Amino acid sequence: MASPDAIPVGFSLASLMGPGWWGYALNLTMFGASLIQALNYFRAATNDRLIVKLSALAMIVMDIASSALIMSIFWDDLILHYGGLAQYLVTNKQISAECYISGFIAFLAQMYFVHQIYYVKPNGLLPKIALGAIVGLAFIGLTFSMGCATVMLLNPTAPHYSHKLEIVFGGSKGANALCDIIATFMLCKYLSNSKGSIKSTADLLDALTTIFMNRGAAVMIIQVFTFVMFFAFENPQYWLAPHMLLTKLYVNTFFAILNSRVYLREKYLGGSYTVSSFGMSTTANSGGHGTTGPEKASYAYPEPMAFAPNPNGGIAMTREVHVKGDDASSV
Repeated sequence: MASPDAIPVGFSLASLMGPGWWGYALNLTMFGASLIQALNYFRAATNDRLIVKLSALAMIVMDIASSALIMSIFWDDLILHYGGLAQYLVTNKQISAECYISGFIAFLAQMYFVHQIYYVKPNGLLPKIALGAIVGLAFIGLTFSMGCATVMLLNPTAPHYSHKLEIVFGGSKGANALCDIIATFMLCKYLSNSKGSIKSTADLLDALTTIFMNRGAAVMIIQVFTFVMFFAFENPQYWLAPHMLLTKLYVNTFFAILNSRVYLREKYLGGSYTVSSFGMSTTANSGGHGTTGPEKASYAYPEPMAFAPNPNGGIAMTREVHVKGDDASSV
């Protein structure tokens, strides 16, 4: 007698396992990268604000939980029920639980962007409206993500194209993609507008803009790809591969931004540049008339992306140049 879980003749198991397997492989690879990035962050985060440390801790804990659930899914499929069909006819509860976690991971990453935009945005009504729109879209995306996971949990045998699942899944991916696009555009715009006449500052802001453009583009592309794979194919497994990749992309870019602070600060503000408290000052002193003397110039400006341990702080740059006599002047 044939087993009830046996695969029908002519049925391709690869079409069910293949997409999920690639997603699992990419997820596991990026999980290792996120662990290393988290370790590097916590080793150097002694002076970071508590809210940033707690956000990083929550991010890596959720990432570990997400990876554990994904591993359990493939343990069931490849070890416990290998060759069976029954597990593909219902929505795995681990997938539903992982979708809850991935929703909070995306929300936390978006709130970190909001936190940074708040400190670099100019005054005015339009920046406040844009920031409010980003926050609103982040909450909408979180709400739909919770709804998507709940629908899959309560209706595990529902068809892949059930009307409820289409609504909540589409709302989740659409709101999150739009939130990432607006947040990336606004942050890059504000950083670009903040460039001054100091070359090191301008180079730093250009580097930050490039980082955030790449991060925003990568997340948006995977968001849209997940959306397309869900609605374009009847196979319920196809969207899992980009979904697994998207979760790790949020985590890795979150820690990459945190860890890049020290590198960029040393690259563009290295040497005699030091971090100080918030302030706005420019001073210069000449060492004498008719002789070559040291000139000390100090600059301070609002710190973008919390490069100083305190986002309310600033960077003070002190340098020495040699000038002749009356040619000494304030910068």
